[in-house]
Amino acid sequence: MKHISKRRVIAVAGRTVLGAAVVLSGWLMQPAYAYDSVRLAAALDGLNAQTFPDWERQARAGAPVAQNVVGMAYKYGDVVPQNHARSLHWFEQAAQQGDADAQFNLGRIYGKATGSVYGKQRAVPRDDATAAFWYRKAAEQNYPLAQLNLGQMYAEGGPSFPRDLGQAYFWTQLGAVDGDQAAAAQLAGYLSEMRPADKSRAQQLAAEWKQRQPQ
Repeated sequence: MKHISKRRVIAVAGRTVLGAAVVLSGWLMQPAYAYDSVRLAAALDGLNAQTFPDWERQARAGAPVAQNVVGMAYKYGDVVPQNHARSLHWFEQAAQQGDADAQFNLGRIYGKATGSVYGKQRAVPRDDATAAFWYRKAAEQNYPLAQLNLGQMYAEGGPSFPRDLGQAYFWTQLGAVDGDQAAAAQLAGYLSEMRPADKSRAQQLAAEWKQRQPQ
């Protein structure tokens, strides 16, 4: 599977939150990662022309991980002919059952993602509100890349998506890892622009997040 990157899902596990001076006082996030990235990476490792029929059988039987794997196969076209409509169908099936990676994939399909296969050949028109909806679903499951993308959407804003630096800071800080200089620079930039109301909003979001996390 030379085109389906497993690095992004492997990187979800075993990570630490960005610790830097740009973190707002009193609310450094310590999330508990819910998504089984190792399982997904193993599934993609086992995807090939011989195993695809079994993955598709499992997907048709309703297994969300299999639905996501089949969706990725159709999206990248490595083991089956590329078919963006079919990939969308399987991502939607998995996402509706709560699969965080499928939700993230839908966010990429509906979001801007112009530099990747997710943006170059669309099964649907770009829709920032729908992209944010699915990114948030994955982000609520502690999916770091969804958290970072959602933060970027809030930082940029747009006609159908209001700019909100409090949300941008919160989600970016939650998804960042130690040593991520790009995220550190983004956080510093947001902080320099944030008004007191933005900082209060970010701290409120952090307090609400902590209350929702397992003890």
